[in-house]
Amino acid sequence: MKTTSVVIVDDHQLFRQSLKIMMSKWAGIDIVGETGDWQESLKLIEASRPNVAILDISMPGLGGLELAPRIRKISPSTQIMILSMHGDSNHVYRAFRVGCRGFVLKSDSAEELELAIRTVARQKTFLSPSTSSMFINKAIARPDKENGSLFVELSTREQEIARQLLQHRTTGDIARELHISPNTVRVHITNMTKKLTCNSRDELIHRFKEMLSQD
Repeated sequence: MKTTSVVIVDDHQLFRQSLKIMMSKWAGIDIVGETGDWQESLKLIEASRPNVAILDISMPGLGGLELAPRIRKISPSTQIMILSMHGDSNHVYRAFRVGCRGFVLKSDSAEELELAIRTVARQKTFLSPSTSSMFINKAIARPDKENGSLFVELSTREQEIARQLLQHRTTGDIARELHISPNTVRVHITNMTKKLTCNSRDELIHRFKEMLSQD
């Protein structure tokens, strides 16, 4: 298994230590550094070039949303994800606009965090169930502006499946979660691709993700 190197940036030392203890038990994940200081974090990331940088939003000086663009400049290969108490839709939108790949709440499970790190390390987008729901709910409420109202065209069941797709769930996983057959899931996905003029499931997911970076 390829090792995923990680740097943790959070101003709460006890939280960082707890994360290190928990993550040390995950196979293939290596904590190469941790700090609570934004200036030190830039030096650490530039020197170690980690696969993933985990950032908190609220920190003295510069927070994660301000750090992300700087990290992208000094270490373009480092994938950035937010781990924060602040999970409102505005923070989620801002995070993806500045180049973050993932967003997880500190109230989410350890399993979600592990999945997020592994997903982001593969250069894929990850939204925990709580944040993906916020994103979709806001998309539904947005005014008709370019792609801003795409979700309004989807049925309630399609919106449920869209949430699952944003979490990178397989057809089988979605079927079990929603208590429907895999074929029904495939039918709904096909209907969504037609409604949103997409040519494939991957393009459909990409369309959903594009909305994250729109004002």
